[in-house]
Parts: sequence; C-alpha cells; structure tokens
Amino acid sequence: MRRAILFTGLALVCCSAFTCLHAADTIEALMTQREPTIDGSVGEAEWIAAVKTEVTPQTGSWDFGETEVSYVFHVMYDETYLYVAASLVDDDIQTDSAAEGVGGDTWKDDSVEIFIDGNHNHAADAFVAAENESGGQYVITAGNAINYANSLVQDFGPDAGSDYYTVAEIKDDTHWEMEARLRMRLFDSAQEGDVVGFNISTNDDDGGGDEEAALFWTGAPPDIYSNEAAWGDLIFGEAYAVEPAGKLAVVWAGLRSAP
Repeated sequence: MRRAILFTGLALVCCSAFTCLHAADTIEALMTQREPTIDGSVGEAEWIAAVKTEVTPQTGSWDFGETEVSYVFHVMYDETYLYVAASLVDDDIQTDSAAEGVGGDTWKDDSVEIFIDGNHNHAADAFVAAENESGGQYVITAGNAINYANSLVQDFGPDAGSDYYTVAEIKDDTHWEMEARLRMRLFDSAQEGDVVGFNISTNDDDGGGDEEAALFWTGAPPDIYSNEAAWGDLIFGEAYAVEPAGKLAVVWAGLRSAP
C-alpha cells in the first residue's frame, strides 16, 4: 500500500453519477457512513456515496475477444470493508460451467472479477503466494458461483466481521447485478490517503462453454488479469459529504501526485 500525496483542490462531484477528478486509471473511493446490504440488488440510496464508473466495449480494455457486454461498477469503503458492486448489460447470460457455491471454473461463465494489489508493488505475476498475502482476486458469476482461492479469505459469509461476502442476482434476460464486501485486512488495512492497485473485469460467455471475452476497466493486454502493472489505482478518499435533500453534494477532492 502506498500513501498518496494530496493537494487541496476543489472538485464539484455528483457522487451518484461521476468519478472524482483524477487520471483516467485512478479512482478515489469515498468513505460511506451507511453499510450496504449485500444481496445482489444495487440500490441507489445505499450506494449513493459510491464512485460510479461505466465500462463499455469502446472505453474498456479487452484482454482477449470482443463482445457487446458493458457494465457500471461502484466503489466505496468504511473503516471495516471495501464495497464493490456492478450492474451489467449482456445479451446472453450464461451460468453453465460453475455451480452455485464456492469453487468451480467461475471464469468460464458470465462473471465479475475484482483484483487488488494491496502492497502496490505492480508485480508481474499477481498469483504467486506472496502477492496473495496482500490483495487477491475475487470472482462471482451471475449464478452465484464464487472463487477467492487467490486471497487470504478465511471466513466467507454474511455474518458481521466475515472476510468476504458477495451475492449476484439476474434481473432479466439481459441484466444482472452483483455486490461484494472485502475486509480491509485482506489488503493490509487501508485508511484515508492510502493507495492500492485495483482493477475489475467481466468475463462474457455467449452460448455456454468457455468465455468468449474479458472486458477490464483498465490495462493493456495481454494478461491484464495477472499483471498488476496493468491495473489502475484506488485511493481511499475522505468521507462522502451528505447534503440536504435536493442539493448537489460538494466534496474536496485530492489531486494525486505523479508516482
């Protein structure tokens, strides 16, 4: 984890719609005072503090293949957890390769993968044991098959204090959503001003069998999934500014220094 150097600057931010002011491959997550219910339904009110980013075939990074899938992902945090959610549009939702529950070939189905480089060392191989000790890879399919083998997760589930919990729900034939919470200890406990490497992707499976494509938020192929140097940065920012009803939230955003 790296500490960001922050400069005082004024940024006008509608936190329900736009990211904070940073480089294209940097997200500043705001601290929420409201823990979302992890149930696979991304409610506007409970995710109001989240930074929201749209990824389309034109704006994202293809690690391989190319399809029509697109998604919006949401990021925020509190003192205990990092919260990540996504709402996906896909014309053919497939869940045939991995059964509901922990384990299985989750990457072969329509799924979301979250990547954390907790020590922010931009390692060339994110899957060596040493890298799993600070960060990891977290996967959920549209059918609630879950994989966190490349992490330090010891306790998965909805109970308070668990390391990791995630739920997905198919909303209709072309739309599914997921929500996740990751305990801060999985990436060496973060606080305001800290920076970790971050990426998110969706695997797109059309017609069943293996996936056809992988669309990442950021990065340059090949092997975006394992090359931490290809990921973006996640800054743990200040608390979300709660404004009176009907007013735009205004926050002071830090401008990140060059690495």
